[in-house]
Amino acid sequence: MLMIVLICVLTTLIQGTALSSAIPEKAILVVCTLLFLSELIYLWYLHRRGKLTEEILVFAIIFAGMLLHCSYVLLTGLHDRQHDEGTFTGRGDALVNPGHLGYIEYIYKFHRLPDINPYELFSYYHPPVHYVISAFWVTLLTMFGMAEEAAFENIQALTLLYSGLFMFIAYLILKKAGAKGRGLYAGLILVVMHPGLMFMSGSVNNDMLSVVLLACCILFTLCFIRNRSLTNLILIALSIGVGMLCKLNSAAMAFPVGLIFLLDLAGVLRDGDRKVIGRRVKNYLLFGVIVSITGLAWIVRNLVKFGEMPGVPVPSIDSVMYTGDYSLWARLGIPAVSQWHFDFPFHPLSGDVIHNTWIIMLQTSLFGEIYPVETVGVPLLLCRIVYVAAAVFAVLSAVWLLYMQRRKFAGRSQTEKTDAVFIAGGYLFYLLGFAAFILKYPYTCSSDFRYVVICLVYIAIGLGDGDRYCPDNAKAAAALRIIRAGVWICMILTTIIYMIWQWDGTI
Repeated sequence: MLMIVLICVLTTLIQGTALSSAIPEKAILVVCTLLFLSELIYLWYLHRRGKLTEEILVFAIIFAGMLLHCSYVLLTGLHDRQHDEGTFTGRGDALVNPGHLGYIEYIYKFHRLPDINPYELFSYYHPPVHYVISAFWVTLLTMFGMAEEAAFENIQALTLLYSGLFMFIAYLILKKAGAKGRGLYAGLILVVMHPGLMFMSGSVNNDMLSVVLLACCILFTLCFIRNRSLTNLILIALSIGVGMLCKLNSAAMAFPVGLIFLLDLAGVLRDGDRKVIGRRVKNYLLFGVIVSITGLAWIVRNLVKFGEMPGVPVPSIDSVMYTGDYSLWARLGIPAVSQWHFDFPFHPLSGDVIHNTWIIMLQTSLFGEIYPVETVGVPLLLCRIVYVAAAVFAVLSAVWLLYMQRRKFAGRSQTEKTDAVFIAGGYLFYLLGFAAFILKYPYTCSSDFRYVVICLVYIAIGLGDGDRYCPDNAKAAAALRIIRAGVWICMILTTIIYMIWQWDGTI
């Protein structure tokens, strides 16, 4: 945690001074590469000396992830590869600007939540937690003398911090789920080095904080499965409630959590102990009150004050991104080979070019929605290779996750059975919810991977489970080695791609 905070502070200082504009991009890449290599050499040295422990490897993996994300933030401008970021003009005027930056600026400039109908200005319909925190952060930086433009640029330092917290929470989830050794490293590397998380570490919207709160909910639910304490129940409730105050789709976590509550309540009712039944009912009622008060606050406010029901403003059906004219199978079915566009593995935004949800999800997970159109040569070749490899191993790792939960459910421990229900149920529900979202909002932008980034945690759990649930099955053990190797290769290749993204052959 100290390392994560220190890297974020360093990023803030670099971006907040003239030093940032004086550092060439190639210098940042060279320093990043040297630090990576130094870390690998040091780990090899410790291994040779027999001093390489799990704690050191975990620290090294998260440090590498923070180094990658920090470099990305330093090399990514405030308006690069963002989503609906809008604009800001500062305290010098009374303008109300649109987008995520405009929303943050409104609170920073006027010291209050927007008192306009949130559906009349784009991005203002989002709940306010991320925007309040960001406005406070900008205010704090400007109070210490940082220029407004640099302070707004440093909103990325906040999302960088959130990405580091997500890595750490993912590690805690894997440990709570029983992962260790190679399984722990494989799952953690997937989360830490995945390009989808890297993009979000440099964003200015509410996605990254929302994913952190979803991860907290998974962690506290796993804790609750092992200890049905009121404290764990309240922590779950706050994760969902505050998550809904960050982004309303956090409410989706209530369904897999609710399934665990139903199983617990059914077991208590079977036992017939009235005192335990009464205590459980009171605890679950308290859970409902906490979630309702926090999670529904923004919805109730908009309903009472503006008569607005929750929803998402969307482009017209004339938009180039509209996919509603295509069949359900074309959008959500198994894509044909011709739809993959292996020669051009990037998301073109146009629904007429690519309208299959799963292909768009894969493309945006690797390369985002915006990429250098001049990509040629070695970077383009690597993009094509990793695109094919990621498609194969994404499917294999998803199947492996469900297979592991089936093996886990067959175990003797009730905790293992409940874990399997929660993990498999949560993963499947998120995919089904994602599909339902696409049907309601039929646009290519709706298929972006950022809406299901939390699924990385589930896949990581599956990779971590392998060593415990197939030690005596030679075929399963071989499949696990192949899947882990494939995941590692994909993460290494994508890291290399972003280090040489615009390489023209010169140094």
